[in-house]
Amino acid sequence: MEMIQLNQINLTYPSSEQPILNDLSIQISKGEWVSLVGPSGSGKTSLLKILSGTVEPTQGDIVINQTNINEMPLKKRHDFLRKQVATVYQQFRLLPQFSVLENVMLPLVPYTKQKKQLEQRALALITEVGLDHRVHHFPEQLSGGEQQRVAIARALLSDPPILLCDEPTGNLDSKNRDVILELLSKIHSTGKTILLATHDEVVAQKGDTIHTFHDGVVHTGAPST
Repeated sequence: MEMIQLNQINLTYPSSEQPILNDLSIQISKGEWVSLVGPSGSGKTSLLKILSGTVEPTQGDIVINQTNINEMPLKKRHDFLRKQVATVYQQFRLLPQFSVLENVMLPLVPYTKQKKQLEQRALALITEVGLDHRVHHFPEQLSGGEQQRVAIARALLSDPPILLCDEPTGNLDSKNRDVILELLSKIHSTGKTILLATHDEVVAQKGDTIHTFHDGVVHTGAPST
């Protein structure tokens, strides 16, 4: 079953005459790990932003989990995407004034009154990423690899079926990169669909499928064996 269907997606930013994405059509199966590779500015991050709802395509249809989000009113679309999609960023995006536990809880604080249950869910995820000894630490007290693990726990808080990763190992050394890849592999084994943009060939090879972006066009292939 397709988890994501992109049909003739076009994207041109107002500041540029050249299209970032040009008639892009991709189908991604439920539980698939897709690596997105290509030079800077080739459209990898723009595609992730389209799927997260932070960028509107110039043209084309987006179907996520059998729902055409183009047909939804804006607020309903955002509510739908909040439950379906979460993003892990290269820069971690942790708030320095909040502890690890508070950072993980933040995405759902405005949407629930069940704070105790939310805290228990966050604690379970922090333990899952191996940071139960860091629950009350602040981001500045963590290594880059630990901060990225906190960011991954935060992304999993709402249990989204789709995880978008934008250069999640780009700021890490090879040791921490491998820790994050092992964690993502574990998450993938639970049935999550993963789209991961990367410049790192080692990271790209972890995908079931590799989409290579060049001049707004995508070429699809399989990892080398």
